[in-house]
Amino acid sequence: MRRREVVSFLGAALALPFLPRNAETAIKLGESLHRRLDDVPFRTLNREQQALVTTIAEMIIPETDTPGATSVKVPEFIDLILTEWASDDERATFLAGLADIDAHSAALGTPRFVDMLPAGRLELFTTLDVKRTDKAGAGHAVVRLKALTVYGYFTSRVVQQDILKTRMFFNGYDGNVPFTPAV
Repeated sequence: MRRREVVSFLGAALALPFLPRNAETAIKLGESLHRRLDDVPFRTLNREQQALVTTIAEMIIPETDTPGATSVKVPEFIDLILTEWASDDERATFLAGLADIDAHSAALGTPRFVDMLPAGRLELFTTLDVKRTDKAGAGHAVVRLKALTVYGYFTSRVVQQDILKTRMFFNGYDGNVPFTPAV
């Protein structure tokens, strides 16, 4: 994946209302949140919601020859964003949307999305993704999950250094670098 593609993916993630509008600031925020993930437990998502977010994040960016969303702690990242950056209304709307995803699953005969067979999950996820313009409910939650998954994935150190082989933005100009003139 090229840097230009990553920036376009991050642009989609920046559509979230609770993230900084400036791309460089949003990336720095993502990087700083990733550095804290080992020290911060889940605070917003309960166990069922954690399982749902983990399942969907791994559907969006699965483990292949590169790490998947779960390997770079995207579910924990999403919880931290919801806890510290989302407003109470945004958080409540998102959590209600997660419950609505399970309600859609229950309407199809499986009480929870995570208990569905993979083909059924994909079909339901695709159906809900079509409702991306909804302001609430399952379609809204799916759009938010997609954006937060991409944002969390591409701001992780593992992805930036081991997959992209670059940092998205640099720390600025350092004029104090040793110089050896060419002979």
